[in-house]
Amino acid sequence: MNVSKKDPRLTPKQIDKLLNNPNKIEFEVQPVPVYTTSEIRVVFKNASKEYDSLDSVESLKTFGAFIKDVISRYEENQRRQEEAETMEMDIEHAIELAEKLTEKEKKQLYCKLTDVLQTRRACKSENEILQPLYDYFKDKTLLSKLAQLQGTVSSIKEIVSNRSYSCRTAILSDFRTS
Repeated sequence: MNVSKKDPRLTPKQIDKLLNNPNKIEFEVQPVPVYTTSEIRVVFKNASKEYDSLDSVESLKTFGAFIKDVISRYEENQRRQEEAETMEMDIEHAIELAEKLTEKEKKQLYCKLTDVLQTRRACKSENEILQPLYDYFKDKTLLSKLAQLQGTVSSIKEIVSNRSYSCRTAILSDFRTS
């Protein structure tokens, strides 16, 4: 696909071509004078945007933290929702069993009840969103597998970053290779 150097934007026809043919993704490899893997930068080009290669280890760490956050947030919301329901019952019983309440006391109880109900609703609403994620992530083996995967990827990344090439012939003797 040719895009002019003067106008890097894609035409609607070129965008349709990209969207309808997702298997044709362009890669550009920019070699550097030293022949080590860690010094070759792979740039992903798509719709005139450039992306550096993915840092898998950091992404796995971030994903693991996300899983832990979902689990702890869901469980904290459950605890707060139950606490709010208990407070709601306490306020309702105070209203029900009180002999005579002044207008000021009624207003205070109403304000407390409103706050408790809003807190309960916020926790319940957020947990509705988190429920499918929590159900999937609560399996403790997932986190251990993710940690194991992170270790594997980290060790492979270390091997790849230390990889170098030794010439077997003298064809590159005129170039700097170390």
